[in-house]
Amino acid sequence: MTGTGQEIGRDPGSAPREPRGALSLSKGGIRDPEGSGIGDQGSAKPSNPESPIPNPGPFHIAVMLPCVVFAALSAWWTVAGLWPPDDVTLSEAIATRNTGEALRLIAEGADPDAAFRVRDGLLVNGHDAVVTPVEAAVGAQRAEALRQLLAYGAVIDDHERLVLRCYERTRRDSGVRALLDEGAAGEPDCAGVTLPVDRKE
Repeated sequence: MTGTGQEIGRDPGSAPREPRGALSLSKGGIRDPEGSGIGDQGSAKPSNPESPIPNPGPFHIAVMLPCVVFAALSAWWTVAGLWPPDDVTLSEAIATRNTGEALRLIAEGADPDAAFRVRDGLLVNGHDAVVTPVEAAVGAQRAEALRQLLAYGAVIDDHERLVLRCYERTRRDSGVRALLDEGAAGEPDCAGVTLPVDRKE
């Protein structure tokens, strides 16, 4: 037993031995006891392969084409409107249930109390008719259109009201009748009343 602290069996002049299991620093990097380098210059780098994006084929183009066309049409509708303006009078717009066109015409100054021509087949068959938008609404059985016309300033006097009530009896619609009969007493006397579509120009 000695007090020099030297390891048993080691030459005093030799370099100290590294403890078993210790890591050593080599020229190429840190090396573990098994001899495998950590950070060696020649070590393999982890691979990170990227999946190549395939070139679009006929199937992809066929799927994408409707989307492109729809996007282009949507942009055109935003600028030009869904439908172009119709070449109709205000009474024709009401008779054909074209509410959007009727509102556009009123906004551009069309008089909701004036009489306009309605072409043959749009309100009555066999001849053209010259009727007011309110009369067209009654003939087309359109209570909502009648309500909108009244809201936009259309005026119905007592004589016109009688004509409209008689006209509704030939073109029955419960919604139109409720608007025209409000506050009226009993059934209208339609004797001698000329209906709007029967008027001579």
